[in-house]
Amino acid sequence: MKWSINQLRKHQDAPLNFETDVEFSHLINNLQLIDLSPVHVGGTLSAKAKEVYADIVITGHYVMSCARTLEPVEVPFHIESLEVFDMNDYQLDAEDINRHEIINGMIDLKPVVEELVVLEKPVRVVKEDTEMSLTKGKGWEVVDEDQLQQEPAVDPRLAKLQDLL
Repeated sequence: MKWSINQLRKHQDAPLNFETDVEFSHLINNLQLIDLSPVHVGGTLSAKAKEVYADIVITGHYVMSCARTLEPVEVPFHIESLEVFDMNDYQLDAEDINRHEIINGMIDLKPVVEELVVLEKPVRVVKEDTEMSLTKGKGWEVVDEDQLQQEPAVDPRLAKLQDLL
């Protein structure tokens, strides 16, 4: 996923469309995943005066462990981003999140896509059809909203006071 500035200048009239699949197998261990599908990257590159705009769409899925049961869970992702590659020689600062420098006259989208895939990963997932295995313990229980809206049960120790009122 590398293009030279000269290549992009040939397509100044119309954007350059691209579509490819990229493997990031090294991210499986780094992100503590079970698996990572090939990442599909598509979009357009548009060369303007001193900037190149990359309008990209990234899709794929992570396979992660369920936080409750440790079963594999497939988590799809769909990322849309507009990245700007700047030909000017100025220092990029922390506010320029989507602005990148052009190195040796080449635009390389692979590190940008990798960064977006890493940032999109959720911290943890819970499988949708997982039962709440721990719903009660000593002195606590998990209740849903319907149970909260029901009238609270009267403490049997205070039931005799109810008769006096």
